[in-house]
Amino acid sequence: MTLEPNTATTALPIVMVVDDTAANLMLVNDLLQDRYTVKIASSGSRALKIAHSDKAPDLILLDILMPEMDGYEVLRQLKASPTTCDIPVIFLTARNEERDEQMGLDLGAVDYITKPISPPLLLARVKAQLLLKEARDTLLRRNQEDTRRFEVAMAQQMELNALKSTFVSMTTHEFRTPLATILSSYELLQDYNDRMSPTAREDTLQSIAKAARRMVTMLDQVLTLGKADAKLLEFNPQPLNLPAFCLQLRDEALAGLAAHPSEHAGPLTVHLELAQDTVLADEKLLRHILGNLLSNALKYSPCGQSASFHIHNDSDAVVFTVQDHGIGIPADELPHLFGSFHRASNVGDIPGTGLGLSIVKRAVESHGGSIGVQSELGRGTLFTVQIPQHMA
Repeated sequence: MTLEPNTATTALPIVMVVDDTAANLMLVNDLLQDRYTVKIASSGSRALKIAHSDKAPDLILLDILMPEMDGYEVLRQLKASPTTCDIPVIFLTARNEERDEQMGLDLGAVDYITKPISPPLLLARVKAQLLLKEARDTLLRRNQEDTRRFEVAMAQQMELNALKSTFVSMTTHEFRTPLATILSSYELLQDYNDRMSPTAREDTLQSIAKAARRMVTMLDQVLTLGKADAKLLEFNPQPLNLPAFCLQLRDEALAGLAAHPSEHAGPLTVHLELAQDTVLADEKLLRHILGNLLSNALKYSPCGQSASFHIHNDSDAVVFTVQDHGIGIPADELPHLFGSFHRASNVGDIPGTGLGLSIVKRAVESHGGSIGVQSELGRGTLFTVQIPQHMA
């Protein structure tokens, strides 16, 4: 805050002068008006009203000897109010007894000036108090900002600790199964390799490969989510042939389930209604989005139930819808669906990490798009992804 004459771009500090004598008000106003915005109050009640206004003073020069309400009482009421208690007050009075000055300072005045006024002394003390107020206000703002940053950091740390706890619990469970499969398969090959048929040997090796792929997939999801949370998820849009890409994703989703015959599988139909085949998109992120949704649609559908994949233009966006007729999602869990490590309570023993949809949402947001979900328990789920045409 500039305390000398200012340019029009910086507001002048406001000084309120309180005195019941018009000549005193005029004298002080003439001294200050070139340097500050001066407000005049001829009574204590008027001073209190101005102090509680939207444009409260930065400093108050207060007389003591006034009718109805003296300066001491004005100061008491100023200090009693949370909105005015921090306004510095200088007593400007004809009372020059030491006990008067002591009483004023005890009540909370920052200075005490006796009349007759010495203009240089008054200007110097007003300037000093305004500089002190500016320093206090600046320090208070910084403290408040530091407090807000600390509170945000603490909230983030608590969330991170909760995620870490969930992650440890989840990884302990999710890694135990594939690691046990790998270990038991290794021991089987080590002890009985020469007595195993080629088919049995191949099945055992496939079990190892399947368990390893499951672990790699989960680690890839964790790393991708970590990058997204750290704002390090790269977005690199390039021209992409969308029909060919979507058909490839369909084939990959079906092939992925075909490799796991114990899991649910059903038909997956693709419907394309595009004005143009080539769009601008980040292929890696779009693969995260659509690959996860297609995989889930097949994984959570009863055996033989179909799923559909629609792609069409809508105004200036490309819209992808993935619909299944599977187990559905409980209504009260929909608001938490895209949270990290969240899995619906009705998934049973269907494998998963609870990370896929969290990654999907972040990848959609990287494209500047949106994702919505509709679901009915036992009837199926519909995901709708919209990505801006110029970014799609």
